[in-house]
Amino acid sequence: MSRGVTDPETEARQVRPREENDELGKWLSDLFDGTAEATVLGLPALVVATFSGDFVASSAALGGAVALSWGVAAYRNGRLSVGPEWPPFSVLYAGVRAVWYNLVLAVAVFGSVASGLFSASPAGLAAATVAGIAVGAAGVLALPFVAAGIESGRRL
Repeated sequence: MSRGVTDPETEARQVRPREENDELGKWLSDLFDGTAEATVLGLPALVVATFSGDFVASSAALGGAVALSWGVAAYRNGRLSVGPEWPPFSVLYAGVRAVWYNLVLAVAVFGSVASGLFSASPAGLAAATVAGIAVGAAGVLALPFVAAGIESGRRL
């Protein structure tokens, strides 16, 4: 079978290079990547929080996931620079990220539930979400230091 004939405008669209994104487009692309990384690698903890049946746990997990997504997007692409650089992409650091994101989400969820400070009222759920955001943000800021410690341990 032969390929059908197309008009010149279609041919020009197929050969033309893609246009670069503006700042908002770059941020949305980075946020998509950060959300995918944080939620896919942190999926076990998110599933446990979702199926726990506790609204406080789900609210804290939501806050932690949002903070991880935004923090990963900002830190990984140089918009946020506090301390060491973001860990490079490798199999080792993919495992470290998976363990770290699940640990951060578990601390956000079980810390919020175990503290007993948050009720199932709207105000309590909002406070649990804020607590999850705080734990997630701290986890994002601590990950480069953990990765730097692992890297220095590998060099010994």
